[in-house]
Amino acid sequence: MVGEGWVAHIPSATYGPPRLGGAVVARPAITELLSASDAGLVVVTAPAGYGKTTAVALWDHSDARPFAWVRLDHLDNDPAHLLLHLVTAVDQVAAVDAATFQYLRGAGRAVETQLVPASIAALESAGQIVLVLDDIHELTHDAAVSALRALVQLAPASTTLTLIGRSAPPLDLARRRLEGRVLEIGTEQLKLSAAEAESALDSVGAPVGPSAALVIERCEGWAAGVVMAGMALRDGAPTDVITGRHRMVADYLVEEVLGRLNPEIGTFLIESAVLDHFTAEDLNSVLQRGDSADMLNAIHASGNLFLVALDEQGIEYRYHRLFADLLRERLRNRDPARFRDVASRAAAHLERAGDIDGALVHALAADDLARAAALVERDAVRLGFDGRAGILERRLSLLDEHVFAHHPDAAIARAWFGLTLGDADLIQRSLLLAAAADRGAALADGAPSVKVAAALVSSLVGIGGVLEVVRHADTVCAAGDHLVNPWWGAAASVKGGALSMAGDSENARATLESSLPVLDDLPGFRAVALAHLALLDLDDGALQSAARRSAQARGIVDSRDLCDLVPMVLVYAVDGLVRGHRGDVAGARDAVRGAERLLDRLGDLAARTAALGHALTAATALEIDDPELWRRHVDAGLLAARREPDAAAVHQRLARVRELLAAHAQRGPRPSLTAAELRLLPHLATHLSLQKIAGELHLGRETVKSQATAIYRKLSVSSRAEAVAEAARLGLLDLP
Repeated sequence: MVGEGWVAHIPSATYGPPRLGGAVVARPAITELLSASDAGLVVVTAPAGYGKTTAVALWDHSDARPFAWVRLDHLDNDPAHLLLHLVTAVDQVAAVDAATFQYLRGAGRAVETQLVPASIAALESAGQIVLVLDDIHELTHDAAVSALRALVQLAPASTTLTLIGRSAPPLDLARRRLEGRVLEIGTEQLKLSAAEAESALDSVGAPVGPSAALVIERCEGWAAGVVMAGMALRDGAPTDVITGRHRMVADYLVEEVLGRLNPEIGTFLIESAVLDHFTAEDLNSVLQRGDSADMLNAIHASGNLFLVALDEQGIEYRYHRLFADLLRERLRNRDPARFRDVASRAAAHLERAGDIDGALVHALAADDLARAAALVERDAVRLGFDGRAGILERRLSLLDEHVFAHHPDAAIARAWFGLTLGDADLIQRSLLLAAAADRGAALADGAPSVKVAAALVSSLVGIGGVLEVVRHADTVCAAGDHLVNPWWGAAASVKGGALSMAGDSENARATLESSLPVLDDLPGFRAVALAHLALLDLDDGALQSAARRSAQARGIVDSRDLCDLVPMVLVYAVDGLVRGHRGDVAGARDAVRGAERLLDRLGDLAARTAALGHALTAATALEIDDPELWRRHVDAGLLAARREPDAAAVHQRLARVRELLAAHAQRGPRPSLTAAELRLLPHLATHLSLQKIAGELHLGRETVKSQATAIYRKLSVSSRAEAVAEAARLGLLDLP
């Protein structure tokens, strides 16, 4: 009930179309959506700066109907003032009877039974009209909301009622939604498209190019953010300063969002932004409170405040990135101790959830360097040896030299990364730092001590020769079997490879085979172990087993994208030799290319691996009849082998290749048959069919047929008998 003597004053600035300053960016998609709708009610809600009013103003410009505009403020919480305000706006586009104004200004009239019906009558007399109520979030009193609810329910079909605001009051719209009589437009629809954002940047004179894409991504379609970023770029600011901390953006967000909140919600907002995305349960854990769900609901109901729901159920949320930047910076600056406390708990929470990258960022923000070092080291081996070395590199890049010098976890992690690169200097420097910083504690990856972790790294580097490799591997294995020591299998595989190179094939095979069952989560180590076993099989004449194991090793490298991991040189080298032995020249050459690429990167690191890689590649060259390849790798292998006097099997392999190379040189200009073709020649002199010959050689029939055809071509003959006779004449075949 309006009191006696009440006289309303409606400022002229609060009705009539809005003044749109500067160049206005066209919004064709949203204008078409609004123009095409026949809903009697339109609700446009989004946080500040999303262009709500501009979007409706563009609709006004394109629609033939008259638009009556009302900009609400706190005075409209008086329902009598509200209704008079609406009718005054209508009068600007469709004259309202003066008696109606006199009636609405009259004292003592009941709102719902007298003032609302009078307002509805004014709308009916206006004909086709769009009534726009801007800043609808200003209506917070129950009486004003009740009056608006009645207006929504009773408005004539000729009126399209349009509500604009950061949030909408409760208007009981469920039935309207079911009946399709309400059009609701929110943040997603109001976001600027890439083309619209570029137009906005151009309208303020900002450069439109590569920087525009970055601005659009950071602003997430927020119109005000794009415009402010454009103004900053226009004035010479680099794109990397376009964050919520930029003065222009921060001032806007503080004034339009944070400055309007009660202190309790403001504090919750600032502290909750420490997590990039969150649920109420996450926030309860990190902020040590029990009402996060209620607070999130209150924030959402109050106008979203740049709170973005990540699922339809409203369980997981994040803040708009620029808004989150501002919130975190305010907490960091206003209460550094509280910021570190919250960030530290966030790091622990994310680590438990398995988000190591997020935990690392928060540990560094909290200045918890010990936790940061542990987070980097815990997965370093697996990342380095299962094709994800890039992740390890990125994590290491977040640490400075102080962390590596004072926290052995970080230094060991960097040593592992050095292994993936073949960087001997980085490895040694990191191991020295780890030893200097050792305080006797276990490491995050499960290694019981720095000594054990360093021994595993050193076993792979192998400075001092294969016997030193065995000693380092034994140090790791002595720390416990695979049930208590996560690196037992890795160390056993390295030891087995070293024993094989030293010529102890029996113990090498047993050690390698014992390591395989516990290497499933270390694919790089498993691949190398299989390659060593394939080579032992090949030396024993078990070609089928060698081919199977080599294919498994190569399959791991290919499927896990380990092709750039230096220790995989052995996998490529063995694969090339096995393929060459089977007559697959194209496959052998492909494997050789992979081996040569990694041998170049290996350099002076791990002489035993280099010597064996060159020896195997030279042997493959014999198989595929490539003299230049022989000579190049024999020479390089001999040079590397000088640093490995105890690698007896490697020396023997190189000696055999040199003997074959010398024999080839003595033969003179005779037809050049590959090693695989030379193995086939004696079988052609028998009465066995190609199928049976293929079985004896453990090859496919088509492979044998292809090799026989190549022999005929090289010997310039056309039959099996002619091939045997010509080979005997040339001294390539001894006949009884």
